[in-house]
Amino acid sequence: MPACCSRSANGLFRPYHDTVFRRFWSHDLEIDELSDISGVIADVGGSQKDFEAYVNGPAREEHDRIVDEAEALGVFGVPTMVFNGELFWGGDRIDMLIERIKQPETVAAALGSRHRM
Repeated sequence: MPACCSRSANGLFRPYHDTVFRRFWSHDLEIDELSDISGVIADVGGSQKDFEAYVNGPAREEHDRIVDEAEALGVFGVPTMVFNGELFWGGDRIDMLIERIKQPETVAAALGSRHRM
């Protein structure tokens, strides 16, 4: 979600995410419909007007930039996390990521010559 609407510092990201996740998987939300997503943003306290202005303005360029950056990092599935140049893909890798965060010095042993900081 764009900065104009997420206001993650104000606590909107989690309710937005949880609402979209729940409603999408219960087949109660069309994520391709601007009015549906704008409605969720309004429901969690964001600005529907600002979000629609973003979508109708710089959103496509930002989306394409993010996709290009993700592809350059090797992202190809969800969830994908990158920490210190090491890619962790899949829910079963979250524990490995947590361990790496706790002991970042182990990345050199894990990646060997591929290590880059």
